[in-house]
Order: sequence, then structure tokens, then C-alpha cells
Amino acid sequence: MSELTTVKSNYSSLPFHQQLILKRIWAHLFNLWNVPVSGTLYLFDLQGSLSEQENEDCIGEPLNVGIKHSEFEHLDIDSGVLYSEFWDMLRVESPDCHLLRFAKARNFHINKTIHMLSKNFKFRHQHQLNKLLNNGEYKIFTERDVNPGVVVCLEKQKAVLFGQDNQGRPYILVRPKLHYSKDQTQSELEKYALLIIEISRLFMKEGSISILFDLTDFSLSNMDYTPVKFIISCFEAHYPESLGSLFIHKAPWLFSPIWNIIKNWLDPVVASKITFTKNIKELTKYIDLDQLPTYLKGENDSINLDKYTPPDGSKDNLLHVKEDDGDDYDYKKKMTVLKKRDQLLKKFQDLTIQWIQTKDEFESQKLWQLKCEIGEELCQNYVQLDPYIRSRSSYDIIGTLKM
Repeated sequence: MSELTTVKSNYSSLPFHQQLILKRIWAHLFNLWNVPVSGTLYLFDLQGSLSEQENEDCIGEPLNVGIKHSEFEHLDIDSGVLYSEFWDMLRVESPDCHLLRFAKARNFHINKTIHMLSKNFKFRHQHQLNKLLNNGEYKIFTERDVNPGVVVCLEKQKAVLFGQDNQGRPYILVRPKLHYSKDQTQSELEKYALLIIEISRLFMKEGSISILFDLTDFSLSNMDYTPVKFIISCFEAHYPESLGSLFIHKAPWLFSPIWNIIKNWLDPVVASKITFTKNIKELTKYIDLDQLPTYLKGENDSINLDKYTPPDGSKDNLLHVKEDDGDDYDYKKKMTVLKKRDQLLKKFQDLTIQWIQTKDEFESQKLWQLKCEIGEELCQNYVQLDPYIRSRSSYDIIGTLKM
């Protein structure tokens, strides 16, 4: 199998009027986190360059520092916790690219974007997503009595990051024929789905992910509307601009009434990304044979879909490196990477504040490019830090996830 690749968005060329929207969003985030900013945050007068609603959002009184957006007033989460969770969850995605996903999903309407971010902060905190990914599969298996249903999902490999589509996007292979609602609780299925999505973010980086629902041998006993609703809501509300395409393969006749129900839940944007395929010839228009499993008449047998081997917690795992481990080489390296990360975060934050405050368009563009460069450095820094904070997944062990 060829190495999984990502589709990286060229956000550095963001139009200037959309940068102004992003400035306002960053300013609201700094206020939420109680990040000290001196003076008043100014935005350019773009009368005629923006829509009426965008002008209403951007033009008028300057945004005074220290005034928290009304959407954030309802967040019953410590600002320091929110600050840490935001920067920790970025991983191999730059800060601006992450925020742009939400802004684009809400057509750069500031208040709607802030509302979406606020709900996402609650969602991520509620499900402890940073901890879920960092603890990974190994933690789930060592505490299998806590979430036995998640163990069942992993062992059956109901959803697997398998290959890439013809657009270079990693795809998740989902096999509904393996699903029975009695095997796990709703919360366990949600935890499993979120673990797979969070792992997929490491594959797609600043791009997007596709999903292949293979309905081979699907029967009514496999149907479960609750997880379908949950996954749809995840991509619409909490992982915006992250779904590339959704392929539904070999849907049997009995799926038709089911689809008539599901399609009513879909946002038009998500619905536009769905493609039905009947056979391998149609499927290979979107995913090449060397990226499809052999049971689908593909040529890829790099992942054993009949037997799942969980990570053993030791192979290439530096998660528990400490100062008193004896050989302190890895500990010193870890601390060096963490120190560099702190420096990069401060530099990025300082640049962002300067970028928001400047009244000069040329200077604003210059600072924007510098921010993009530091954002990329943060991604590279995370790659170095990753082995020290994230337990190795099965994809790390078999080599399909290459940071």
C-alpha cells in the first residue's frame, strides 16, 4: 500500500476581507482565555467589500479588550482549561486553519462562528477528546471492563483507516454488517466513533477525510439509527470542513426506506458529498484498486481485517518517559521539544495580537504570512512531541500512520 497522504489547504492565500473576520474571532478567543492584550483591537473599514451582514459584524465600534462574547458567557468551563485544550487539540493542524474550518462552515458570519466554536468547546470538554486520543487503544484494552463495548468495536474493526481516495484523502472503511446494537451501549459507540475520528485527524492534517460505507451483506439486524445520527452531527457541528466524500457501496434494496429517513437529517453541504456505487467498477472511479481491500476485489491486504492486534503499550512508546528513568536521553529530548513549543506558542500569540491591532494593510498581510509560517512550525513541533504524549495506536505499529 502506498503511504497515506494528506490534502493540505492553502490557507495562507486567504482573502484580506476574510482575514478581518478571522481577526475578530481571534480577539473573542483571547478575551475568553483572559489573554492580556493592551489597547483596543481595530478592524479596517471595508464598506462595499463585504456583505451587509459582514459589515454589520465588522464595522462600527472597535472591539474593546476584556469584553467576553455573549456566547462564551455560558461556558461553565475554566478559561485556563479551555486555553490548554485548544492548543493541545491542534496537533498537526495550524491554529488559523482550524479556526477557518468553523468560519467557512458558517460563511464567515462572526456570531454564528463563535456560537459553533462555543458548542464545540463544550463537546470536546464533555467527551475529553484530548485524553481519549492520548490514552488511545492501549488504555481501552488495559481497562476493558470499563468500556467493554469499545473493545468489541475495536476487535471487530467496524471502522478502519484503510487507504486513500483518488483525491489523496485518507478514507475510513466502515463495515455495518459487523454492527449489532446489543454489543455496546450508546456511549461506548460514541466513544469508539470519536476515537476513530480523532485518529483520522492525524492522517488528514489540514485536509479532509473520506468515508466508505461498505454495505456488503448488510441486513436490517445491523441497522442502528442512533450512531448514524451521532456521526452526522459530529461532522456537521464539531468537525466542520473535514468530510471530503462519503461513498455508500453496494446498498441493498432494503436500504432504500432507511435512506429516505437518513437523508432528511443531512445538511445540504454533507448531502452533496454523498455518492452511491453499485460495483467495483463504479467504486474505482473514486478509490483505486491498490487502495481497496482484497475482499472488495481490491489489491490491498496490508491491514488484516479478520484479526485485530491491539498495541502492547511498549513498542516505540515514549509516553511515560520521566526524569528518573535512568537513561535520560529521551527525557531531555522531550523537555527540549516542550520548551520549543512554549516559545512557538508565545511567538504565534504575540504575532496574532499585533496582526489584530495593526491599522496598516501592508503590515497586516506581512504579519499574516509570518503567522502561517509559525503555524507550520507548530505542526512540525507536534510531530516531535507526539511520541511523548500519545500512546501508540495500531496504525503507528503497522506503519500506516506516518507523522
